[in-house]
Amino acid sequence: MTSNFTETSSLYPGETLDNIAGFPAIYHFQSAVKQDDNSQKTTPLVVCIPGSMHLARIFYGGHKGSKESDFLAHHLSNFGFNVLSLSYPVESNPEIMPTTGPHFRIQDWGHQAATIAKKAIEDNSLATRSIILVGWSMAGRVIVPFNKAAKTLDLNVEQFVSFAATPGISNIRNPAPGMDCSEAGYFCIPTRIGNFYQQVEAMAEFNDNKVAIPRDIFLREYVGGTPINLTGVRLKYDGNGAFIKDEVTHEEDTEVFDIANIPFITALYPNSILDASHSLGDRATWGFLLTYQLEAMIGKEGFQKLKGTVKWQNLLDFVHAAPERLCLSVEGSHFFFVGESSAQQVAEKVVKLFHDSKEFQKELFEMIM
Repeated sequence: MTSNFTETSSLYPGETLDNIAGFPAIYHFQSAVKQDDNSQKTTPLVVCIPGSMHLARIFYGGHKGSKESDFLAHHLSNFGFNVLSLSYPVESNPEIMPTTGPHFRIQDWGHQAATIAKKAIEDNSLATRSIILVGWSMAGRVIVPFNKAAKTLDLNVEQFVSFAATPGISNIRNPAPGMDCSEAGYFCIPTRIGNFYQQVEAMAEFNDNKVAIPRDIFLREYVGGTPINLTGVRLKYDGNGAFIKDEVTHEEDTEVFDIANIPFITALYPNSILDASHSLGDRATWGFLLTYQLEAMIGKEGFQKLKGTVKWQNLLDFVHAAPERLCLSVEGSHFFFVGESSAQQVAEKVVKLFHDSKEFQKELFEMIM
């Protein structure tokens, strides 16, 4: 299905290509398999946003010969969640969407994604306006802009689940070499795409030696060039075939330290050496932001209540243990959610984190009453 663009056979079943908030986007909505009246009102919409050089197809599949059960959205829908997967502007060969978004910025990303979420909720007559935001890899940079835009649209982002995500901190990971500008103004690093596919193949180890996406299809239909501003290297497209330094810092763009506007943090991270950076760092990275988030939630009044009581040590232990409780390891590579068994297990962990985060916050507020 398409809207505002000429119909194209390059779309997968269930995908919509549209111009949203001034830029092209592809989105895919997967309905919950079964919901009773109560769960329709209390179960949030899961919004999945992909990382650098990837379309959101990585969450739901759809290529010729694919199995729905190899992908996350299928399993989340079986657990009673409606799932919305969003692709930001990507340059691909063959073309999947118009290459009109090289100037697309992180603030645009947050606004576009929240606008699509509102549209999906209204178009599908969902009884909830609550959201669980799943951000994979580079999508960790958009969580505050998304949440702030969502609030203006009367949406409630209950929780963020990092999928090996990187927060919006400049050069927290070394930028890869070879960030060449395409004719259309996007960036793509072929060597990185090759490494990505090795990690897709590596997931076969956990999925009956089956690779969910053939290499040629992955290269043609799942990946492409990315607007440079999304990547966290403080560059922008100059409109004339080159990347230049951006006058806006990455932290200003991502608003990463706007703690009050970060949705409640939870995380899943891989254990494979193929994704060593995330395997080593994600619990500490998101645990760092989570700790400051919890401090803000407790507030001066909460600390005042605990002063001179035995509850202070209990709270200290509780907060220090939070990253271990809310940031969970998963078997696999950067693509730990791809493949039938892996997608099923990750869906189970998303559901677990949804319930655990609610219980954690309940315990926290009881502690400071």
